[in-house]
Amino acid sequence: MIGVGETSIDLSQRAQKILEMAVGLCLLLDLPVFYLKTLTWSDRTGSMRGGGGRIVPSDQCLVLPRGDIILPKRMKERLLVDEWKPLIASSLIYEKKLLPKLRSKAVKLIIVPTAALTAIVGVFLALTRSFWVTIPFPVGLLVLAIPPSIVLFLGLDLFTPYEKNARLQADIEATRLVGRSFFLEGLRKIDSLGMKDVEERKTKMAEGSSSEFPSLTERVQNLLAGT
Repeated sequence: MIGVGETSIDLSQRAQKILEMAVGLCLLLDLPVFYLKTLTWSDRTGSMRGGGGRIVPSDQCLVLPRGDIILPKRMKERLLVDEWKPLIASSLIYEKKLLPKLRSKAVKLIIVPTAALTAIVGVFLALTRSFWVTIPFPVGLLVLAIPPSIVLFLGLDLFTPYEKNARLQADIEATRLVGRSFFLEGLRKIDSLGMKDVEERKTKMAEGSSSEFPSLTERVQNLLAGT
């Protein structure tokens, strides 16, 4: 039996209906019906475990690897059950269909080259006695680790736009399940609520900031363009 939890892990008819709808979407997407286990209302992914975690955007549904759905608590009474369907469909497509391909791409383009570079530099320095004579062994290892770490950090940061594009692509693919007009209505309803995090993301995007989550404006424009 699939469990349903809210912030206090108490059963609720509303959460049950949303979870059942999500399981139905899994069937349509050829995902295992027992993949989804719980539904949690929370504004941060780590709040259930006592940690800070990630902020759950007001216009997003997060699907964790272990099969937990997290919906923003601040939106609990603001959307009807059916209005969660496009958001959940998009998140399932992103997490289970597009993100694995994106991670594979990141491994090939960033992690593997960084590891290879580290190995090459390490072998070179290991054969260079003057390096270890000048710099003590523990410090030398730290010096060796700094450049690859910087390259890895910058590389993953540059990968953020690919994550955002994948989320926008997930929105497009979700319209095949829920309909473009219905999806747009839901996004515009959220936009009309003027949620703080939504407005802040709009401002940051306009200023050129990078985020894996597209702004509501970008999501609406993306669906209207239908690309």
